[in-house]
Amino acid sequence: MTRVYKSFSVAAVLILLLASAGCAELPPSGESGWSGLFSPSETQEIPPAGEPDPGYLTPATPYPTPTSSRTSPTLSQAPQASPTPEPYVIIYNRTTQFNATHTVEAFSFNLTAPPLLIEFKVEPEMVTRIIEAKSDYEKKQYKEYKQTFPSEDAWFKVTVRERGSGRIVAEDGFGKLYSADTRKQVFIGRHGDFLIELTGNKAKVHVVMRAGGV
Repeated sequence: MTRVYKSFSVAAVLILLLASAGCAELPPSGESGWSGLFSPSETQEIPPAGEPDPGYLTPATPYPTPTSSRTSPTLSQAPQASPTPEPYVIIYNRTTQFNATHTVEAFSFNLTAPPLLIEFKVEPEMVTRIIEAKSDYEKKQYKEYKQTFPSEDAWFKVTVRERGSGRIVAEDGFGKLYSADTRKQVFIGRHGDFLIELTGNKAKVHVVMRAGGV
C-alpha cells in the first residue's frame, strides 16, 4: 500500500514539473492583462444590435476629402440686366444760342398721348466787373475787387399755347420775371394742338422735350 502511494506521488510531481515548464508565469493576484481599464469584478458587456438609437447624434454627410488634382478657377459672368425702356418719346433735343440776332424759335405739336415734358438748362452769359470796396482787414482801405455774375440782359422763356386760340397753357423761364434757377421743367398733362415758343437772349440753352407717345 505504501509503495502504491509513493508511485502516485512521484507521478503527480512529474506532471506538475512538465506543466510549469511549458506555461508562462501568471500575473500577480489582482492584476489583469488590460492594464487596469477594467477591474476583475467588472464585466465588459456589448449592447445588443437591436437597441434603439438614443438620438444625441444627427446623421451627416462626411466632409469631402481633398484631391491632389486642382482645377483652375473660372469666372462666371453675371447676367446683364436689360435696360429699362424710356417711358417717353424724345421729340426734341437741341442746344441753341439765343442772342440779339436769334431770339425766338417756335414749333407746333399735336399732343395725342400726354404728358408733354419740356426740360431746359440755361447757361447765361457771364459778365465781370471791377468794384471798389472798403477792406475789413489791416488798415481798412478801399480796394478794387472783381465780381463775375450773369448778365442782367440774359434770359430765357418757354411758352406753350393752344395753336388755334393762342391761349397760354404753360409758361416758365430764367431771368426777368422768373427765378435764377438754371434748370426747370414745364409740364402739360392734357391733349391738344400746341404751339411751343422758345425765346431768349444772351443765353445758351439745352432743351429736351418728351411726350407720352407720337
